[in-house]
Amino acid sequence: MALSIHHLAFQRNNKLLFSDISFGLEAGEMLQVRGENGCGKSTLLRILAGYIYPETGRVLWHGKNIFQHLDDYSEAITYLGHQNGLKPHLTVYENLKLAVALSGIKMQSDALKNILHVMKLDQSEKTQAVYLSAGQKRRLALARLQLIPARLWILDEPATALDHAGRHLLADMLKQHLACGGMAIVATHHDSDSGSVIKTLELGSKASIYV
Repeated sequence: MALSIHHLAFQRNNKLLFSDISFGLEAGEMLQVRGENGCGKSTLLRILAGYIYPETGRVLWHGKNIFQHLDDYSEAITYLGHQNGLKPHLTVYENLKLAVALSGIKMQSDALKNILHVMKLDQSEKTQAVYLSAGQKRRLALARLQLIPARLWILDEPATALDHAGRHLLADMLKQHLACGGMAIVATHHDSDSGSVIKTLELGSKASIYV
């Protein structure tokens, strides 16, 4: 099992958000995390990304505890939270260039521009991020998934602010990622049409997981 989670629990302000969360993911599989606001979806994803520690339980990546091998694990994942993580006074193109530079990978200008075309942002290439619509900002944030190779995508409400075309584009990105042997964990209110194995984790008073 590439990713395996064992009996995770977390509490905040003496309130138990979730407990006894266990599941596993293999190449080509996706987990949808669902539940009402405040049930702990974002917290769970931040734990799985290695940002916060659970109260109890383990997260293993190829059999190794992620919190004991964070450097290796961080290279294998891409996390996208509620915030888009954009530099508002950099242009669309400059934001992508910065993401490439920070990742330490090399990418030619033509490749960057092709990604902008795929994300329907090529007409806004020279526009500062602060002037983009909410949907365009989300598309630019999602463009980073195309830049940096990662086996596991951890996405918190990635469809936020996207219109129908944007959600279709996101579904295509997920489908291609899974078809190439990637994995994804997605907190969402929308059913995904990824064309691959989808597991669903329902958080609430009693968490349950099903395929």
